[in-house]
Amino acid sequence: MSWILLTLFFFFLILCIFFAFPWIYGAPFEPTSNKKLKQIIKLANIKKSEKAVDLGSGDGRIVIEIAKKGAEAHGFEINPFLVFLSRRKIKKQGLENKAFIHWKNFWKEDLGEYDLIVMFQFSTIMKRLEKKLKKELKPSARIISYYWKFPNWKIKNKKENIFVYQK
Repeated sequence: MSWILLTLFFFFLILCIFFAFPWIYGAPFEPTSNKKLKQIIKLANIKKSEKAVDLGSGDGRIVIEIAKKGAEAHGFEINPFLVFLSRRKIKKQGLENKAFIHWKNFWKEDLGEYDLIVMFQFSTIMKRLEKKLKKELKPSARIISYYWKFPNWKIKNKKENIFVYQK
C-alpha cells in the first residue's frame, strides 16, 4: 500500500513541476483542432519516402495523420500518459510500422535524420529551438510551426497562423 502512495506522490510531483514550469520543456498539451490539423498536413506536402517528427506530440494526432500519408512519422513526448494514449491510438489504427511515439525530451535528441519537423511550442523557447534546428537539420528539411514564429528565419509559406520554414 505504501509503494502505491509513494508512486502517486512522485507522479503528482512530476505533473506539478511540468505544469508549473512549461517554458522549461515547451508548450503544455493543447489538442490541435481538426481544421488546423488538415491545414498542417496540406502545408507539409508529405512524401512517402520522408521521415517526419512532431516535437511534443501530445495525443499523437499529427503523427498519425503524417503516417497515413505514407511517411515514417515519429513523435517526442515527455508526458507518459500522452505517450501511452498515442501508442494506443496508433495500434488501433494499425500504424505500428509507420508511426512511433518516443517518451523522450526532444532537446536531448539529434533531429538531423528528419525531413519534416512539426511543432507547437512556446514563444520563450523559439530562439533556442531555432539554433538547435539550424545546427542539426539537413539543408532540405522543412519545419512547420503552429502559432509561434522563429525570430530570424524567413517564412517560406503560411496559412493563417501556421508557418512553413525551409532550412
